[in-house]
Amino acid sequence: MTSQSHQPATTALSKQSNHKEFLPLRKIFITSIVVCLVLVSLGSASIRNSKANNKPNKKESNTIVQSAPGTRCTRLSYPKKGEEPGFGRRCTRLFSRTGKPGTIMPNTPPTVELKASTDNLILDCGNIPRPTSCKPDACKLLILSTKSSDADGDQLLYTFTTTGGRIRGDGSAVIWDLNGAQPGTYTASAEVDDGCGCIAFSSTSITLQACGDCQ
Repeated sequence: MTSQSHQPATTALSKQSNHKEFLPLRKIFITSIVVCLVLVSLGSASIRNSKANNKPNKKESNTIVQSAPGTRCTRLSYPKKGEEPGFGRRCTRLFSRTGKPGTIMPNTPPTVELKASTDNLILDCGNIPRPTSCKPDACKLLILSTKSSDADGDQLLYTFTTTGGRIRGDGSAVIWDLNGAQPGTYTASAEVDDGCGCIAFSSTSITLQACGDCQ
């Protein structure tokens, strides 16, 4: 009778002991599941951010874009509050309050056409007596003039370069000094910058020829 009365207590105690032994294992199991869920969430967020960063930014400024033949443009964005743009400081439209900060400013490229006062010059024979086969040009100075326009009304800046001789003056028309140049073909180029990201360019050539009886 006595041994039978103690049997249930022993069984209950055994069950309680087994339950306590499984408690640490349950905690470890639950903690592992939580950690796995956190890692999966972080991994998914990282993948989403990576995909987002690889998408092209349509509002990116200072990007060279394709434009009309004879021009090249760089996209400029209206500056955000407190932002100091490093490009386009000469463009007054960029700082107007008409554009939404951070958006691309519309800009139409300027146009330019460069012409020289002549496309051919005859050189003398230096110390040789005046030739009879041709009449050398006494003046070796040409006028380079540009015909330009800008649909946005931007202030244009002119830059000239040549493969020979030198440029005198500035503005939309300059002097091309070819004194001392040897016979050959030379090219002059003009670039017109609207200050708002677009440049137009044009070129023209001239041929310098020596008289046939110059030896």
